[in-house]
Amino acid sequence: MAAMAVEVSLQQQAEQALRSILERYTAGEAAVVRAFFARPRTDEDYIQAILKQIGREVQVAHRLDQVAQMGADLERGTDRWALQRRLQHSADEIKHHSLLADLAEWLAGRKMTAEELRKYETNAQWDPEVEERYLHNPHLPEASRMVDVSRELQETMSEQMRRGIGTIAEGGGGAAFIEGSRQGGDEFRDRFAKVMAEITEDEMHHGPEQVQHFVSSHIHTEQDLDLAAAGLTRFMAQHLRVRNEIYGNPLSEAELRSYDE
Repeated sequence: MAAMAVEVSLQQQAEQALRSILERYTAGEAAVVRAFFARPRTDEDYIQAILKQIGREVQVAHRLDQVAQMGADLERGTDRWALQRRLQHSADEIKHHSLLADLAEWLAGRKMTAEELRKYETNAQWDPEVEERYLHNPHLPEASRMVDVSRELQETMSEQMRRGIGTIAEGGGGAAFIEGSRQGGDEFRDRFAKVMAEITEDEMHHGPEQVQHFVSSHIHTEQDLDLAAAGLTRFMAQHLRVRNEIYGNPLSEAELRSYDE
């Protein structure tokens, strides 16, 4: 009974610690969006921010061959629910791409090319099966650094834990989307807010709501917690820089560092 009590206490401690890290950096991600909208912007500023966000959503398209292989291996090594989760996640991300692409084309007043809409496509994490051009996009140095950070984390923890950290940190905790959904006042901002509200609902299921499952699956010792907390901090710190890059770097590096502290 005593051992069980210790384990429960560790689980609670881990959830609290990881949520605290997420909350610190999600506050930073919300601040990025507020800073972006705090001053007048041109339509081109808005379009570039949308296209950069599209790059974070459309990246599932170049990994659909992996999904197809999972389908071929269903019940022969691929868990049925793992496939269901992957399919649902892919569907959500393509929906987000479509919503954002429609918005960009409405603002541009024309049909945009594939080259424009996929200019900023960058893989969210390190994946040896993905082509180099999707791992390090020259147009997005911070997003490329995000891939490197995920690879470096792989050297200090299991692949399962690294992927788990990526899951709970997905969308930077969702605060940027929530903040975006609060915009309004003109036709573009009203449309933008509606799109962000739809994305918010999906991202919250992908990320923060998975903390409890992550803890129960990966945190069994104090050392596990220390490793996960350090990894999540590094991941979220870089994700904040990615968010800042998407919105044209409205926060200075000193302002970004304040969230690291």
